[in-house]
Amino acid sequence: MTIRRLGPGDEQVVERLAEQAPPEQASELLADERTIFLVAFDDDEPEPVGFVLAYELLRRHGDPSRLFVYEVGVAPEARRRGVATDLLRELRRIARARGIRHGFVLTNEANEAAMELYRSLGGVRPNADDVLWDFDYEES
Repeated sequence: MTIRRLGPGDEQVVERLAEQAPPEQASELLADERTIFLVAFDDDEPEPVGFVLAYELLRRHGDPSRLFVYEVGVAPEARRRGVATDLLRELRRIARARGIRHGFVLTNEANEAAMELYRSLGGVRPNADDVLWDFDYEES
């Protein structure tokens, strides 16, 4: 398996992974240095088998930034083969190289595979009562 960080020129890879994303959105995503988009490829297959998308978030106090793991995805036929684990380990390596000391991810407790993945990589659930609020910014 090969893991590669995407950058400008990799828009077609993003478009293959995206669900209805316009091409210009892929260009903007890849042009931002604080966006970390890693993709895993089987060595003998041209199609991606997994990805992780993360953002470096600047902060006003404490650590200068934190890493927000926004999305992790693995093709059904590649699950349970360590793809997500390898992607998140590479993400950790990049974060350390950039001086980012902490990161976080959100998931649902019912997503048992994600819960086990994050736990197996040393993730800690600091508060059992954390709550996520969504806001809809579209006009009503």
